[in-house]
Amino acid sequence: MSSDWSPGEVHETFTEWALAQGVIANKVRPARFPGRGLGMIATEKIEAGEFVVKIPTTLILTREKIPSSFRSQFREDTRVQAIMAAYLTCASAEELAPYDLWRKTWPTRQCFEDSLPMLWPRSLGGLTWPDTDPNDSPSKMNYLPPCISGTWNQVKQGRALKQYESDHQNLVKQQEKRIRTAWEDVKAAIPDIDWKGFSYHWLILNTRSFYWVAPDQEAPEDRNDAMALLPFADYFNHSDIECDVKFDESQYTLSATENYESGDEVYMNYGSHPNDFLLTEYGFFLDKHDSDCIYLDDIIFRDLASPEKQEELWLNQYYGDYSVTSDGVCYRTEVAACLVYMEEEQWRNHVLEGSEEGFDEKKTNIIIQGWLKAYLSEAEVTVSALHTAMKSGAVPEAHHGKAEALIRRWAQIHRVLEGALSATSLSD
Repeated sequence: MSSDWSPGEVHETFTEWALAQGVIANKVRPARFPGRGLGMIATEKIEAGEFVVKIPTTLILTREKIPSSFRSQFREDTRVQAIMAAYLTCASAEELAPYDLWRKTWPTRQCFEDSLPMLWPRSLGGLTWPDTDPNDSPSKMNYLPPCISGTWNQVKQGRALKQYESDHQNLVKQQEKRIRTAWEDVKAAIPDIDWKGFSYHWLILNTRSFYWVAPDQEAPEDRNDAMALLPFADYFNHSDIECDVKFDESQYTLSATENYESGDEVYMNYGSHPNDFLLTEYGFFLDKHDSDCIYLDDIIFRDLASPEKQEELWLNQYYGDYSVTSDGVCYRTEVAACLVYMEEEQWRNHVLEGSEEGFDEKKTNIIIQGWLKAYLSEAEVTVSALHTAMKSGAVPEAHHGKAEALIRRWAQIHRVLEGALSATSLSD
């Protein structure tokens, strides 16, 4: 490998150790990509279907590898992620010695503070934690995208009258709930545990874990409880590219699903998530992302505020999750737009039986365009406010990188909305 791609001594030492422990790396090695950080590089041509990494299960860190004497102090419903993070924080140096070389390759807490919105200063939308600077005041403007923060600057939000699950909205609050619950559960068992250390290891698990279920176990109801850390495999970065993952009692195998040339970065897929999710959970987003989308729920529920109309949406399974891509809006959004002007019975017949009575395509398109333009206005106002805050010093220079990342994300959102507006289905 060219010295330009060298990952550095710590990573080279760890790679040698991992291979000596039985990890098999087929035509891949860790590398440092200029301007993009660490990843996995192809050292030779890789054909689709070839395995690239095999990890012996003896090296995988799972809940079951933690001594039962440590696990037994937690309540039965304590999440796997909380227990594993507590162990990595509280275990003795002797217990953690087998993982020393691996742990040295992990990102620092500062890396998380630089990249994850939940740890950003409150002036940029970050949350309040035990170690938050008391002088860090929240901004009157909300700079995070609405899918992350759950709030808007220009849009008067509607209120959803029903509780529904949404994996890709109000993300930072969902993340806050998970880590605060984990912290409370762990504090109940280990009162003197250190917040900074625990939250760091919780985030390590959140950003670097793989799906794992032991052969003699049933898959848990929540995927977050099927969690393991895999040495060496955690060098792979995310892309839209699908990957093939298989595991059994002896090894965990990751295979390529497309061809790579020597020198290419080799990717794995973390899941088909929008960029707002990737930014919130992993601290990055993709410049080109076929799975990117945004949601109009807050805007739509503003125009469908009546209990009767929301009940119709609920009973007919069109309640919430109104997504937009650059190709247009989803069918759920079109259905919701019809309910704005149609009588409930007409709308019900239209949705369930295909009746055209009362349906007006032009009205539908105008309503949808209004929703998209409201989001466009939000994007434009927020980007302008970010530029102003950077120039005025309201966002200190030390945090300009974070603000610039938000400006890039808002620019992507703007392009998604412009694409949706110009989509054929929305033409007047």
